[in-house]
Amino acid sequence: MNSHQAAVVGAGLMSFMPGISVAQRTSIQLALLQAGQETRFVHEQGQVADWYGYFKNKLKFYGWDALPAEEVHWSDNDRTQIVDNALRSISATAGSRYAASTELALQGLNASASALLHFERRVRQQGSFQLLPCAPGKNGYVDMVLYHEDLDQTQVSAGFLFHERRNQQVRAELVRFNTRLFDRQFRDKVERSLQAIALKEIIALQL
Repeated sequence: MNSHQAAVVGAGLMSFMPGISVAQRTSIQLALLQAGQETRFVHEQGQVADWYGYFKNKLKFYGWDALPAEEVHWSDNDRTQIVDNALRSISATAGSRYAASTELALQGLNASASALLHFERRVRQQGSFQLLPCAPGKNGYVDMVLYHEDLDQTQVSAGFLFHERRNQQVRAELVRFNTRLFDRQFRDKVERSLQAIALKEIIALQL
């Protein structure tokens, strides 16, 4: 694709820079949604407490390779604007172009009432959200910042992403996705698994 693209995938906001093909974008969205569904199931069953750790391991299973992680923490007393902090964290982790891509996706999300409502409902259910800017990588990989934030359900008010509130803990790291591995080993099975929900959970945004 030669233009920026973005989509809501469950409780994640994904953005795609030019150079990522439609097939790669679809593979990434399917892997993310499948990992999220599996994590949500075991978390709701009380089998795991660390949502992020389990989610990341599922992503690795489906073709993600974690690069060195960087954790970012803000004081409980530090009232900040979530969008600015998210963009700074993403920029610090992987560079300004990832932050710019995320900003475009946030604008698209804010302009779509139905997508925003869906996103906020999923965040409230899950207790966390992700911002996931993707860029074309070397040798067929896709590089992505995995920005994850846990929050209390009471904090998820309408438009919470764009309001000032207290940050608890944010994790942001650079990962990369082997789309050819996913397509070869998992795509058919994942597509069948997600057939009933993919159209409802993956919402393309207009940028």
